[in-house]
Amino acid sequence: MIGAIKRAWANFRGFDLTGSTVPPMDGPLRPNAKLDAAPVLLDLADVDNLVLCGQQILCSVADEIHMLAPTAGHEGQGLSISRARGMGKPVTSMAAGAELLAVAVEGEGIRIESPDGASSELIRLGALDAQCVTAMAFADSSTLLVAVGSDRNPALGWKRDLMTKTAAGSIWRIDIGSRTAVSIASGLAFPSGIVVSKDRLFVSEAWRHRVISMGIDGSRQQIALGSLPAYPGRIAPASEGGFWLAMFAPRNPLVEFVLKEDEYRRRMIETIDPDYWIAPSLATGRSFLEPIQGGARKKLNMLKPWSPTWSTGLVVRCDRDMAMVRNYQSRADGDVHGVTSMCEAGGRLLVGAKGSGKIVAIHELAGHVA
Repeated sequence: MIGAIKRAWANFRGFDLTGSTVPPMDGPLRPNAKLDAAPVLLDLADVDNLVLCGQQILCSVADEIHMLAPTAGHEGQGLSISRARGMGKPVTSMAAGAELLAVAVEGEGIRIESPDGASSELIRLGALDAQCVTAMAFADSSTLLVAVGSDRNPALGWKRDLMTKTAAGSIWRIDIGSRTAVSIASGLAFPSGIVVSKDRLFVSEAWRHRVISMGIDGSRQQIALGSLPAYPGRIAPASEGGFWLAMFAPRNPLVEFVLKEDEYRRRMIETIDPDYWIAPSLATGRSFLEPIQGGARKKLNMLKPWSPTWSTGLVVRCDRDMAMVRNYQSRADGDVHGVTSMCEAGGRLLVGAKGSGKIVAIHELAGHVA
């Protein structure tokens, strides 16, 4: 009886009893179009895992690693591919250390290489599932921290991991010298970013919309940044102190509602191609089969501001304690969507938008100490 009265009152007043609300983009996340205004350095489909190893800028595209070189153009300094080498299987993550490059190859293991690939050694660790390594970071020259997004789905199956409400991610500490690995955290909901800060780690936990901190041994876990309006991804250190946090896709109330409808979600997963699920995406607008199309999203060929947003571009500058300071966005009608990686090089931040297939540059580094 009480429940019926509560539902009737909620319907009358417009309350949401399903828990499908999403925190607003406000304060440090106030909307802007800074990523769309940033200069495009290179158009490269499926660009991912931007890292700076020594003086060399590297990125991955599917099963290849590309070495990038600066080029001068009419719009300033751009990038071009100077060399590419194949890894045989998809590259899911890369991390740069002191003249070392760690490359996670799906289903194969983690390779420790020189930046040019002249030397390469494969590390296979039986307990660590190499099909879903989402992020890595060097604690020192002999210690590598590894985030495994899920032990049930591959890295490219992140949508399935979200829509099946899986929480089977873990964090591992690898001793490169002894070839041993220790799990320091488990039961995480798709850890997709990791960074080392002195004696602690920051880990982005995508499906719980938060960044957590913990000790190098996995102790003292606590929420550093929570209740985010988007899914947090990789984290990169900032040269002036603090961090850069990528959020690869936005949350929206319709997806939050579908996550609570188990039978509907089960039938959707079983009968529909993942590209057309009611789920977040790295890029949208490529097919009329996507959900909520036509007049539901556009009027007079302009995107309605209230229509559901499936993809955006979002990079957040955070301070040393992971508090948000400012952000750089590409909104629903922009074209720098699905940011999955970034790195600082040459006094600017390079941002890799995998969804849109672009590398853009942010020059606002000097004078913005967090």
